[in-house]
Amino acid sequence: MRTPLVRLLIIVSSMLIFTCVAALAAAGPQTAWNVFTLPNPQITPAWRNYAPGTCQPVPDVCAQDNRFWEQWNFKNFQSAIDSTFASVQAMGQYQGIMMILPLGDTATYWNNIRLMYNSANNHGVQLQFVVFPKCKFGAEYCYLYKTNAPAACQLVSGTTTALAYKTIGKLMNFVQTLSGPCTPGSYNRQVAVWYGWSDFSPGYSALKNFWQSLPKNLAANGCNLQAAYITWLDTPYSGLTEVQQLQTYVVNQLKRPYWVNTELYSTAQIQQYYSTYAPYQTIITGYWGASDVTSWAQGMCAHWNTAAQPVRFASWTFYDQDLAGSELYRAYINGGMAAIGSICSY
Repeated sequence: MRTPLVRLLIIVSSMLIFTCVAALAAAGPQTAWNVFTLPNPQITPAWRNYAPGTCQPVPDVCAQDNRFWEQWNFKNFQSAIDSTFASVQAMGQYQGIMMILPLGDTATYWNNIRLMYNSANNHGVQLQFVVFPKCKFGAEYCYLYKTNAPAACQLVSGTTTALAYKTIGKLMNFVQTLSGPCTPGSYNRQVAVWYGWSDFSPGYSALKNFWQSLPKNLAANGCNLQAAYITWLDTPYSGLTEVQQLQTYVVNQLKRPYWVNTELYSTAQIQQYYSTYAPYQTIITGYWGASDVTSWAQGMCAHWNTAAQPVRFASWTFYDQDLAGSELYRAYINGGMAAIGSICSY
């Protein structure tokens, strides 16, 4: 479910545990990731006080587009960021973080990404990145176009390449090498990118051309950006035929994985789409308005079971936002979190 707000998700994977005699009932997903979104009063406290001059009159407006990542200095929140990573690892027992961020390109933007990575690494949690591009470089779908970009896209000078396409490649490469070069032909971390718009349909050719254009073995560092890429689908777009078609092509003809993240919240949505892209699918869901960690865990257990205990499962969100219209899919409640691997025992 997409709103203009940044949000925080928890990405989860599960394994069924078997004995040599009989299968034991799983208490919950056994491997889990939190997905962070900013600004957030837990992770970036008093963030309005640190607004740059151009955003001080209306910091909330800036916070809902690319400017929060591009203009706020996250060093001001270092202590809170470290504390939050520690809580995620210790209380919730999650192994990693997925970070939602817009597509940007300033020195502060790159420094903030590195700061987040360093904090995650220092606390022993993995870090993945989820890009909701927003519109700094034109329409949000512009990142798809290496050539023949639509009129709504800013272009690389003297070409028909969308500037957003060039920048998404720069971002994907940058996050791969935060921990050094890749083993040739592999990747260090996955990168999911939003796909699906009500007012524009790029179609199968555009999506396939984008995926095929991603390097499989960069000369500078050996990274395979094509393998690292994940398609992210909000609920209304979970059944898009072009995504199903591309995954079928990659998996059946090329014999490679093609991962898809799907946001599914209601029982009906989960039942309809929980296996559309399996086994290469992450289901992202949430439990609305829980007043304590017990009710949250029980609600999430019900969703997990409705989805037939999927290998990859996600919960929306870590903490309620303090922007207008905030969603209530929180997992961090009253200073505590349910242990994700035990949600069905609460």
